[in-house]
Amino acid sequence: MSFRRLSTLPLDGDMKDKISRTSLKTIQDVVTLSPLEIMSVLRLSADQCKGLLDIVFSLCVPHHTTAYELNLEEEKKIIALGNIKLDTMLHGGLHAGSITEFVGPSGVGKTQWCLNIAVMAVLNECKDASCGSAIYIDTEAAFRPERVVEIVCNKYPHLRSEISKYISRIYVYQPKSVDSLSELLNSIQVIAVEKDSRVLIVDSIASLARKEIMAGSADSNITRTNQLASWAAKLKSVAEQLNICVVVTNQVTTRATQEKFLITKEIREMDEDMEEVHGIRDKVFFHQVTPALGNTWTHCVNTRLILQYVESSLRQLVIAKSPVAPFTAFSYTINKSGICVEENDSFYSYSGTDPGLHNIKVQTGILL
Repeated sequence: MSFRRLSTLPLDGDMKDKISRTSLKTIQDVVTLSPLEIMSVLRLSADQCKGLLDIVFSLCVPHHTTAYELNLEEEKKIIALGNIKLDTMLHGGLHAGSITEFVGPSGVGKTQWCLNIAVMAVLNECKDASCGSAIYIDTEAAFRPERVVEIVCNKYPHLRSEISKYISRIYVYQPKSVDSLSELLNSIQVIAVEKDSRVLIVDSIASLARKEIMAGSADSNITRTNQLASWAAKLKSVAEQLNICVVVTNQVTTRATQEKFLITKEIREMDEDMEEVHGIRDKVFFHQVTPALGNTWTHCVNTRLILQYVESSLRQLVIAKSPVAPFTAFSYTINKSGICVEENDSFYSYSGTDPGLHNIKVQTGILL
């Protein structure tokens, strides 16, 4: 900013004319002089010099805000998830300016959470004077408009007559390849401004990358890492510059983490006096379930919510990583109204180091 040319500043014609007759070309040229030197060089009065310096310093000094102002701004942009306990634990819900990731196995309800968030975003905003929107990037062709209608009609039956008003604020994009997703993300900031969006949902970020860029060789690993880094940078830029919520879903994978020698067989041998038992030791690998896409993507996520099965119809949401909430688990079910978090569920809260995704088994307040 110090090298910005003075001719581009919002100054009156007389001031620009005086500056053009001197050797002062950039903001740096001005701030290196004392007020008396500026008054002498430009032949300005004290008031004129003060006015010029006010404009220059306002461009040089970084803009600041107070914690109170930030808190007020955040409260306006938060998207509630629809359950008092869960929203309270997350300090209101999903926060603008950050990336929230839902990660879990197939069929656990990642898309259902995304649909629920899209509905909550447009309904919450439409309670105000102006209606915001939700951008839904569907890479797995899992978005079903009839499911959105079902959720709204069952969860908010009084809105049946206006349902077209709300679902018309959910804009769906369905890229079919890595290139088409990259192209879409290149223009997503402009789209979000045009649509007045308050949430951007990508379901799922892992699908196309895992299909088209197969891991294994060094070159493919580098290609996938670079691609994910590019997508993460674009999503973070949208979240921070537009101050909106970015929600992504991710798949899980298994990874061999330990190697131990264990007795896997027993061989019995008979001799004249006694029976001997010999054990055969084999290498055994232990596996853990982890989010897909590796460490590069993991460090880009601000909040990680893990979804897992507990019973056939009961599932669990685990807050595994969050800047505002401790390690906590909630049980939920999926019905016609969308996501239903168990109100009377006793949840587990852990304030220590994130235990990671593997071996998480939280049910009725017990970490197994």
